[in-house]
Amino acid sequence: MNRFSLEQMERAISRKPEPAPDFEAMWSTIEEEVGRRRSGQSSTVNRSSVTRKWVPAAASAVVFLAVAVPVFAAINPGWDLWGRPGVNNAIQHGFGEPLDLSARQSGTTMKLHGVVTDGEQMDVLFTMQVPGLPDYDAVDFESVSLSDSKGKDAEPNVLLKRDEEKDTLKGMFELQDELKKSKRSMHLDASNLVFYQYDDLPLSGNIAEGSMLAPSSSAGGFAAVEIQSIVRKNDQLTIRYALTSPLEDPGDLDPHLVITSGSHTYQSVSRAVLPPDGNDLLCQSTFTIPERDWKGAKLHLTYLQEVKRVAGTWAFDFNADGSKASEAIYSKPLPANEEQAANVNLNLKQLVITPLQIRIPYRQASNDWTEGVRRFTKVSLQLGDRRIEGDDYHTGMYEKIRHREYLDEGYLRFESPTWFKDWSGEPMKLIFSGLEITKRDLSKHWYDLAAPTATEQQVQMDLDGRKVTFTYYLKGSQLIVKSSSEDPTFKGVSQSVIRAGGKEILPDYVPAPPSSGPFTKVETYSNLPEGTALQLNPGIYVLLEPDETVEAAIN
Repeated sequence: MNRFSLEQMERAISRKPEPAPDFEAMWSTIEEEVGRRRSGQSSTVNRSSVTRKWVPAAASAVVFLAVAVPVFAAINPGWDLWGRPGVNNAIQHGFGEPLDLSARQSGTTMKLHGVVTDGEQMDVLFTMQVPGLPDYDAVDFESVSLSDSKGKDAEPNVLLKRDEEKDTLKGMFELQDELKKSKRSMHLDASNLVFYQYDDLPLSGNIAEGSMLAPSSSAGGFAAVEIQSIVRKNDQLTIRYALTSPLEDPGDLDPHLVITSGSHTYQSVSRAVLPPDGNDLLCQSTFTIPERDWKGAKLHLTYLQEVKRVAGTWAFDFNADGSKASEAIYSKPLPANEEQAANVNLNLKQLVITPLQIRIPYRQASNDWTEGVRRFTKVSLQLGDRRIEGDDYHTGMYEKIRHREYLDEGYLRFESPTWFKDWSGEPMKLIFSGLEITKRDLSKHWYDLAAPTATEQQVQMDLDGRKVTFTYYLKGSQLIVKSSSEDPTFKGVSQSVIRAGGKEILPDYVPAPPSSGPFTKVETYSNLPEGTALQLNPGIYVLLEPDETVEAAIN
């Protein structure tokens, strides 16, 4: 199982919108795919996420339990967890399956309190009574599996937090609902509860691009930190680095950099693990630190270290009924609206209200980079006098034009703070904000470059009324291109293009983490033909329209 830091856990379990998609990696992947297809090669892009697995040294003990008998009594209120009132509503209105099951291992008692389904997801509610519950930064089971009577097995997402009651954890196992309208017998195994705290290792060595820093101790299993790049824009400092470690999955320990300067400690405002660079773990962290504090600053490597382990497997057998929730689902089709679709760039298909969530399935309306692809990063639902923040759940892509145009598909989802027996008369509207416009037009914006040298030279571009500076220079045989803008409504360049001898050349592919605000892009072009005139195009760039909002009535 993956360990969640408090920062990661709160984001995951509160269902707040995730950071903006990684346009740099996404568009680069698309460009590579287009190139392969044009050259007659085939490829399959795997869109699923990778789950890292950590193999413990200690073997787990297994407990065999007799089947407990459910008690269909009212569940004590208080399952409005992490901003998830839908679970509490479902239980209190009789759409869930109350349970009263318990298992004890190594002095720790686990109780199942109920299971709720709605055709899309299943939530199993539980508590853990852990004598001597320690202070911790992350907690997780080493393995969890849930199987049904038809032989289907799944690994649920684990959501855990400290309860107000002493020595108690409250949580959910969350997974895709395979029951739909059926009733099935379920078996749950949860093994080895492990608590973690962050530890800190000072790094010695010169802090510069290309330098290798050594941890003060090998206790964390990390041998070295290689600084690949350091980029500053105003008070924003971004460090990309590779971690060398003999561990099978070092990313499970959430290693990341921390900066100390005098008495100040600077935590990253954003960080990400990037696609691997060989056997190393490639990471990137962004800090807000004044330039005066960066001078003389020191780097530390922080990682999760195990502080307590409760060994054993808590096993349960119970019944789950998907028909209760399915009977309560309210749905209605949403009529086509061309003006609305153009404004929000989504064709909204249907309003679906379940005991757990309110969902609006959609298909992207346009993916025309020349005109600009509109995407709102925030969406909320006005339900009567209540405003509910929601998020966008991407489910796949629709191939509108074979090998040429792909449209996103997914649904908008919201947690309902209440439940109505009849939803048909409840006024609802969607409010979209945080507009981003992604553009790419190779029919214009070509700028001649003077012959590159080791000395920095600049080209100024006007992109949709935004002034953008491109700085370029030679580093050995490679051409380095940096792009940035002082305009807060210009988010950044995702991937530029160079034309040499009539041929369009893309920069070296370097993965980049998501960014929610303006950023400086640093790109490297290798193997450019010598002595050939060069032209630069901004390629893919993203504009911000923070003040634009669009409303769409749906009920």
